[in-house]
Amino acid sequence: MAGGMAGLYIGVSGLKAAQTALNTTGHNLSNIDTQGYTRQQITYSTSKYFNIGQNSAGSLQYGIGVNVQDVRRVRDEFLDKAYRQENGRTAFYESQYTAVEEVEALFGEMEGVKFEDSINDLWSSINEVAKNPGSTVTRTALVQSAVAFINRANAIYDGLVSYQKMLNKKVSDTVNRINELGSTIDQLNKKINYIESSGEDANDYRDERDKALDELASYVKIEYWETADSKVNINLEGYPFLTGNSFFKMDVQTIGTTGLYEPVWPTMDNRSVFAFNEEFNSINNNDIGELKGMLLARGNSAVNYQDVPVEPVREDFASDAEYDAAYDQYESDVLYYNTNIDNSVILSTMAGFDKLINGIVEAVNNVLCPETTTTGDITTTDGTVIPAGTTILNLDETAYGMDGKTVGVELFSRRYTERYDVKEYVDANGETQKIYVRNDKNSFGNESLYTLGNLMVNDKVLQDYQNIPLSLEDGSEDFATAEKLIDIWEVKFAALNPDKYAKEDFQSFYNSLVSSIANTGEVLYNMQQYQESMANELDNKRQESIGVASDEELTNMIRFQNAYNAASRYISVVSEMMEHLVTALGS
Repeated sequence: MAGGMAGLYIGVSGLKAAQTALNTTGHNLSNIDTQGYTRQQITYSTSKYFNIGQNSAGSLQYGIGVNVQDVRRVRDEFLDKAYRQENGRTAFYESQYTAVEEVEALFGEMEGVKFEDSINDLWSSINEVAKNPGSTVTRTALVQSAVAFINRANAIYDGLVSYQKMLNKKVSDTVNRINELGSTIDQLNKKINYIESSGEDANDYRDERDKALDELASYVKIEYWETADSKVNINLEGYPFLTGNSFFKMDVQTIGTTGLYEPVWPTMDNRSVFAFNEEFNSINNNDIGELKGMLLARGNSAVNYQDVPVEPVREDFASDAEYDAAYDQYESDVLYYNTNIDNSVILSTMAGFDKLINGIVEAVNNVLCPETTTTGDITTTDGTVIPAGTTILNLDETAYGMDGKTVGVELFSRRYTERYDVKEYVDANGETQKIYVRNDKNSFGNESLYTLGNLMVNDKVLQDYQNIPLSLEDGSEDFATAEKLIDIWEVKFAALNPDKYAKEDFQSFYNSLVSSIANTGEVLYNMQQYQESMANELDNKRQESIGVASDEELTNMIRFQNAYNAASRYISVVSEMMEHLVTALGS
């Protein structure tokens, strides 16, 4: 009887094993389109053996069938880690390349509305006005091209600022999403631990956890490992994020008065999540994560032409000590520029573009309003003392409006800011004279620079084109001043950045700026494409194991159905045999 009962056990175990295999196959087929699902597979082991005797060949044993040892996920942890790292690296370069595309679109080089056309139009109108400075037609054309030039320049600057703000909002949203994923993984850890501690499998929850890890790894560089209690611990950028039952959220804080967000760890006295004082590349294994790429592209401040270091010239200093001090400051400024500005496509573009516009604007204004400095203190009629060395309008060289009286009218002005404070003083001959003192503060008392966002065409020029200083005191045309306007376009006024030692004229400077953006974009695009191909290749290899193939599963379905039918027939045969034996013995 024992052998007969064992036969039944064998059949039942086979029936249960086949039923489990059918259920697993059906589960695979029902999740064939479920994102993140991992194909499941059962493994078998032999059931317990019983000794029934001994002979010369060894022990006499019989078994009672098959056990389902495990319903396992077909997944390669090595491929998972490799894919997550390379996908994170892809996101790092992709986020920066996207920023380059946005910047290129603002300049319109590829859309047929190039900003270069605005520069050329301004240059052409200056050429025309130089031929006939007293013509209302040429002056009108000059003002119109100046308005178009400033409006387009300010529009590009506003576009850069807007995109920087958009990235800033995305930084905050990404940090929130990272925390959501951390909370999700924490909850899944607890569910998996609870289920598997009772001996069951939590494969579907593990799939959800792996899906969350895939997404998390695209945002930041992660390190993770599974503990003995089936929980996953995670470090983000080298700092604990999820450890055991502890979950440490990331947060953002504002950088100074910039309004820009910086990811920090609140539990570590708001320590910054990222260190940007290093070079980012695959050798250092720190070029990983969309969040870091966005922060690099966005930058951590707003910049202008003053943030581009200018190498000091010895002739500009009275002593070697002053020059050495200036050069030390220059080297410090270069280090800051290379670390904090040059790495950011938005900040480097802002600084370079503002330097170009400032150079053009100031050069034009300085021709129309030539300046000098006072040689001694001057006391005005209202008691104000103008100290020696103060910048003033050079009345000996200035041109006039067409009325022969108006002076000091610049073409490009700063918002809410007059170029000069006009004062009166009594000269050595006892005559009252006017002095035009250079003013660098707006009507609110704040420093006012010729920088993008603060520039406009002078209202006095817009109201009356005759105010443009292109005439002599007698009202005749001032061809000399007009020629000087042409000459400034040949002057090599500045270098694009500290890495470019040679100064360039306006046109060459603009070409270098656009080329620099394009070159950066090409490098980032190539890196992004290379990393994307690596990530896709690794993911394809992952899918070969974790993906559900309908043909394979349907084949398994038929195989396990046949196994179920065979086990069922086996039980029927054993049952009939036992019934026959019992009936025969009973009779």
